Amino acid sequence: MDDIDCTKLYKWIDEHPITRPKRNINRDFSDAVSLAEILKKHYPKLVELHNYSSKNSFSQKLINWEMLNKRVLNKIKINLSTNEMEQLAKGVPGAVERLLNVIKVKVESKGSGDSEANEKVYYLEDSSNISSKDEIVPVKLKNGTKTVDRKMVPSDIFEKMEKDIEEKDETINVLNNKIEHLENLIAVKDERIKDLTQQLQTVVNNTASEASLSSPKSRFFNRLF
Repeated sequence: MDDIDCTKLYKWIDEHPITRPKRNINRDFSDAVSLAEILKKHYPKLVELHNYSSKNSFSQKLINWEMLNKRVLNKIKINLSTNEMEQLAKGVPGAVERLLNVIKVKVESKGSGDSEANEKVYYLEDSSNISSKDEIVPVKLKNGTKTVDRKMVPSDIFEKMEKDIEEKDETINVLNNKIEHLENLIAVKDERIKDLTQQLQTVVNNTASEASLSSPKSRFFNRLF
């Protein structure tokens, strides 16, 4: 922690309304609840505090960290490894300070207009098929003389949506190819069935003819002629 100014970090932490009494920072933050409260102040749309409750066991604390990592930290481009989450849940000294310092820097840069403040956004005109999510913000834009509804999406979310669409399109293409292959197989089978039916009909007709010629009446006419 040589590169972390702990005095400034602890002062920054004290600026946040944390419900838990401050005794030991490693234990206080080990279940991720206190961090969720800090993040709620800066990213209110990403954090739902009711999802994070006080835990005592390591396994339950780890679940809190995994949820916070997936639902909040990843979306602000902080990705915790499994090992880092385990250290945080165990209250390993220095682990939470390192994470808090990263968050502090990100929050301060966001406030100064750098990083995410300058992040590109995209406006979706036709968003009727998109479910409402925290990352997609409804806005109204002036378009000439009328106001038009839009939905604003951060660039990373937009890129993920595009990637999802590409993957779905690829899946659809694969399924269409399979359907075409199956249709070809069915056509080949239908042709084979038609051919076998014709062969069977020929055999039946030949058999009927032979049976007709071998009848007593046929033999009588054969003797006459």
